[in-house]
Amino acid sequence: MSEISEPRTAGGAWLVVAASAVGALVAAFNVVNTGNGIAWSFGAWLVLVSSILVVVAGLILAWHLALSKGARGAIAVLLLLGILGTGVAAYFLTAWILLVAMGVALVGWVIHVAADPSPLD
Repeated sequence: MSEISEPRTAGGAWLVVAASAVGALVAAFNVVNTGNGIAWSFGAWLVLVSSILVVVAGLILAWHLALSKGARGAIAVLLLLGILGTGVAAYFLTAWILLVAMGVALVGWVIHVAADPSPLD
């Protein structure tokens, strides 16, 4: 007899992806908006690139790619550093919407680490 199991989800990782995608869009707008005082600056570009990298790392965790526990742990730690670094840079650039987006991404990271199931269990 086959056993029906609950679908495995990575809700926290998907929250990281969604929040950092919003952050990347806000960062892209900040790069080109000449009325905000940070347009075309190195910091604005840095935040845009780091937001995109956080999206990529979140997608790697959300898609449960065939990674060992060590690799998933390393990506989770690097993702945390990316979220915190992008948030600090957003604070220094006074990009408050981006800072809130990284706060939501941080909540998603905590959910992923604390509650999301491991794909290799």
